[in-house]
Amino acid sequence: MQDAVFLLHDSKILIVDDTPENVQLLAGMLKNRGFKIRTALSGKLALQAAQNDPPDLILLDISMPEMDGFELCQRLKQDFKLKEIPIIFISALSETEDKVKAFSLGGVDYMTKPFHLAEVEARVETHLMLKAAREYLKEKNQFLEYTFSRYVSPQVLEQLKKKPVSEYLKMERRMVTILFADLRGSSSLALRLTPEEIQETIASALEVMIECIEAADGMIDKFLGDGLMAIFGAPIKQEDHAWRAVQAAVALQCSHQGWMKKRKTEAKPATQLGIGLAAGEVIVGNIGTLRRMEYTALGQAVNLAAYLVASAEGGEILTTPFTRDHAQLQQMAAGKEGGPTLPFSYVPKGKLCFKNIQEPVEVIAISMTAKETG
Repeated sequence: MQDAVFLLHDSKILIVDDTPENVQLLAGMLKNRGFKIRTALSGKLALQAAQNDPPDLILLDISMPEMDGFELCQRLKQDFKLKEIPIIFISALSETEDKVKAFSLGGVDYMTKPFHLAEVEARVETHLMLKAAREYLKEKNQFLEYTFSRYVSPQVLEQLKKKPVSEYLKMERRMVTILFADLRGSSSLALRLTPEEIQETIASALEVMIECIEAADGMIDKFLGDGLMAIFGAPIKQEDHAWRAVQAAVALQCSHQGWMKKRKTEAKPATQLGIGLAAGEVIVGNIGTLRRMEYTALGQAVNLAAYLVASAEGGEILTTPFTRDHAQLQQMAAGKEGGPTLPFSYVPKGKLCFKNIQEPVEVIAISMTAKETG
């Protein structure tokens, strides 16, 4: 936003008035302030000038022959490319109905002649700053929707729009929980299914995964063939990220079991799902080059979650004591606001050895009741 303010004096202003003296006075004053000035002595010439090279702001007289200021304003606002240009009326007409008409047609301000140069300058700068702010917010929201709309729920996206871009573009350390989900046996399915059947099966399973993760306000970081990676606690900070991830994992397995039953009744292929969860400190932010960037997480928690999902059997959720402890503390802190949950328990699985991790890792399974899994 500061950059937008610094560039205000490079803004292009179109002055429209059939009185040359008024045009020269305004043009001289605004040129001295660094603005790029163009002038038009009629509404017709002004419309052509705006269409050829849209200005950032228009100072518009009303009483002109052929096409007066009201008609010109109306025609500008009907043009998709020109309708957002702020128009300040400067007129000798001082009746209330004239001012009301000017605002009803889309004018942003109204000054009566004779005008004071200091007032013109102040109002011009104010409306250029407002225009720059609107454009900044529009570009920011477009960037957010392009960058994150495919990966986060609409609710999270609305939260992102309220925060400065720098908060989620910079690389920073963050406590998060990483979730990996992966279909078991999809490679064997590929041996007996057509490419179209494989695509339909994976897409159908991913739809279930996405719904459960978005319901817990997680972020889909990336799709990994027949699975995905999700982050809880970024880009929006979540004090209960581990608890959200556990709830999402349980809901995901339950929903996936329902998906498998439905597929069976429809005589469609289906396969079990494995899930790995790991909480820890990671680096989050946009990674890549100017040509291609993606928001992601890097760190041991990511690697550990990937190892856990690779070790999980079909229908299993594997995690660590660290993740369990954080989820339980966060659940207690949430209290009644934690909301209803599906019944589950933590079951010790012993220690497993993983590549590039020196010490064996104690692993815990998140076990659901027979009622929920069956």
